[in-house]
Amino acid sequence: MLQGFLQIALTLAIVVAITPFLGKYMARVFMGQRTILDLILNPCERIIYALGGIARRENMTVRQYMGAVVFSNLFMGAFAYLILMNQGFLPLNPNKLGALRWDTALHTTISFLTNTDQQHYAGETALSYLSQTAALTFLMFVSAGTGLAVGIAFIRGLTGKPLGNFYVDLTRGITRILLPISIVGAIALLSQGVPQTFAPTLELKTLEGSTQYIARGPVASLR
Repeated sequence: MLQGFLQIALTLAIVVAITPFLGKYMARVFMGQRTILDLILNPCERIIYALGGIARRENMTVRQYMGAVVFSNLFMGAFAYLILMNQGFLPLNPNKLGALRWDTALHTTISFLTNTDQQHYAGETALSYLSQTAALTFLMFVSAGTGLAVGIAFIRGLTGKPLGNFYVDLTRGITRILLPISIVGAIALLSQGVPQTFAPTLELKTLEGSTQYIARGPVASLR
């Protein structure tokens, strides 16, 4: 029990310590001010805006913002669902796993799209590597990015400012906040030996002579 309280206390201490710095950085990101990542990310975001046909400075009304949230989430959910339902025919499937049941795939898609991440299966033994990366990891980013964008739009509305552009907020939230944090976290996990590979399940012989199967995959990036 003491260890559990210490973990909670350490987590709270870390949150309190980084909040002033991360909060100021997030405010600068969503206010369109200069940040330390501009030199790298400005060209990347311009390409994303051009490919998506996004008018960078076009503010949305409440109806437009809500419509953009609903439309984009429906599109991203359908994309992930199709991957889960067709993983048996898609690449990055060295363990030759078949598709999930339609209801399990639908539940998983909705769960990750709403950022609840509930799973009724063992991910390493039921999902291909493409499903883990292009479906689940993708939804984990865009669902968190959607939450950030909607929260920022709500704050802007409370202060009487224009709501902004959902697609711009989503892009900046992912590229400038979620991705940098995730990259640092994945590198930390890799340094501690967490697997990050597209190699198939590892088959080993134990000292007793039996066979043991060790599931691997893109674990560090997913976690």
